[in-house]
Amino acid sequence: LVMVAHPDAVERVLRSGRDNYVKGSAYDGTRLLLGNGLVTSEGALWRRQRGLASPAFRPAKLRQYLATMADCTEQLIADWYAADRAQARDIQREMTRLTLAIVGRTLFGLDLSRHSDRAAAAFGAALAAIGRRGPGSLQVPLWLPTPGNRRFRHSLQELDCMVYEIIERFREGEAPDADRTLLGAYLEGRDPVTGVGMDDRQVRDEVITLYLAGHETTASLLSWALYLLGRHPDIQARVRTEIDALMPDGLPSLEQLKSLQYTSQVVHEVLRLYPPAWTVARNAVTEDEVMGYRVPAGAIVMISPYFAHRQAEFWPQPALFDPERFTPAAVAARHPFAYFPFSLGPRICIGMQFSLYEARLVLSMLLKHFEIHATDGPEVGTCAAGTLRPAGALRVRLVARRG
Repeated sequence: LVMVAHPDAVERVLRSGRDNYVKGSAYDGTRLLLGNGLVTSEGALWRRQRGLASPAFRPAKLRQYLATMADCTEQLIADWYAADRAQARDIQREMTRLTLAIVGRTLFGLDLSRHSDRAAAAFGAALAAIGRRGPGSLQVPLWLPTPGNRRFRHSLQELDCMVYEIIERFREGEAPDADRTLLGAYLEGRDPVTGVGMDDRQVRDEVITLYLAGHETTASLLSWALYLLGRHPDIQARVRTEIDALMPDGLPSLEQLKSLQYTSQVVHEVLRLYPPAWTVARNAVTEDEVMGYRVPAGAIVMISPYFAHRQAEFWPQPALFDPERFTPAAVAARHPFAYFPFSLGPRICIGMQFSLYEARLVLSMLLKHFEIHATDGPEVGTCAAGTLRPAGALRVRLVARRG
């Protein structure tokens, strides 16, 4: 097992030497949940599925998604106004509910709000189980009825039930714009050689991958962002000043979201400190040398954004929350492979721009209506499971800016 964090080594594994580093046995645990979807597949299957998915994440589609993102956020804001704001809120639960609603409507064309708590709990349990089955750990056969295995199997059954219901509702015509959704593209897609479409199992794998990846990254990003802004009122004030100056009260455009330079810096600094995909893995096909270190054939190579983003050589005072690290000048001066919360190379996350624009839109809308205040208590730490999660509840208090 080889851990990689230096930018030169990251570049070697994820870009220049990528043909030698594949998603092999290192992803066996993840495949128990995601099957052979876009995150875990390789070769011709991955290229075909990536090609089917790409149109759904182009700028023209992102512009269409903004209205849905804003509509879901407005509903959350209305709920917050109606609730007792004197009580601290678990912001991760709130952001998970929001991002699940957004992914349901944008990528599947369906209202999945009634599934939000159930889906969040099932994904959380499944990701924790995957974390315990990571590369290099003792692999307990899934058929053994240990408490952990029973919880994992129950979570998989819950998620499969929800996913097959999504597919069934879609096929029965419940999605009003079915032909314009990513799920529609998957169901209509055909292999260019055989002309055969995806079977139900492959559709399931892609839907559950989208369901997880489409909400988990952004929910984590937004949760940590609001939590950190509550603990740094000076930075929150700068974000609010920028939003008040540049953002209209109506639906923002893609161009207006791009203009939020300081807000974008905050988003990237949150991702530096708390990358949801805290580590990714590859299998070395043949022996290689990385920065003078011998990597034997068959080795599992772990590339960790979490550790890479904390190297003092590239990030002075790495534990400090400082959005100034992402000014254009600072970015230009830094090693280009020192920061990679969405991975790098051809396997870079296809939903990266979707997530970044969603984060800016949601933050701008929420901070127009509310001030975020930290609650008393020590800073919440992290728990490295299948994804990077808070070790405790991220609680904040809301203060309305206007009626």
